[in-house]
Amino acid sequence: MLAINTAFMTANLVLKTEDRKVVMKTLDAKSKHSENVLNTIDLMCEEAQVDIMDVDKVAVVTGPGSFTGLRIGVAIAKALGCANEKLKFISLSSLELMAYIIAKSGKREQNFVCAINALSNLFFVATFDKNGIKLDEERIIDKQQFEAIDLPRFAFAGDFQNCQMDEVDVSSADLLQFAELKAEAGEFVNLEELLPKYLRLSQAEDSLLKKVKKDV
Repeated sequence: MLAINTAFMTANLVLKTEDRKVVMKTLDAKSKHSENVLNTIDLMCEEAQVDIMDVDKVAVVTGPGSFTGLRIGVAIAKALGCANEKLKFISLSSLELMAYIIAKSGKREQNFVCAINALSNLFFVATFDKNGIKLDEERIIDKQQFEAIDLPRFAFAGDFQNCQMDEVDVSSADLLQFAELKAEAGEFVNLEELLPKYLRLSQAEDSLLKKVKKDV
């Protein structure tokens, strides 16, 4: 299995072989994911002594998160799928991944909200029960709505300045465990269903839409 998380500034990459050898890599925020993710995957295959065509499953975090990061992760998974028709795909939610990490700590006794900073005073959020089960769909809300949430809120580590919330740090080991749970549950999608979950227009699309409305 190959697991890819490029939804955040820090990228997590994991390769697990049939003989259970695991290679994990982390690319920090200074790394250009568009230039380094594929090269890193090649190095991981070399380290694990496997061919990329031997990978039977690809799990990729499809969002919400960074527009560019999501495109990179999904594009790589789709490219591998075009080269290997037997490849199985797993679409992972970034907010569900955060909730999984929180829930497995066993520290929650009530429902909680996971949040990712969408910038411009907007936030990606979803509500979960104490076991990490999603209670509503991922959505984007404004600052006023976000501050009105009366449940415990968890933020992605380093995502909020002067954060007054508990933070969740996503590791490559967490990514692999979550992906394996989804695989065991048979939660596979086909190539056409593997799409980025943006929840909002990109800045360029938003600017274009505003321009069109103004011109009309």
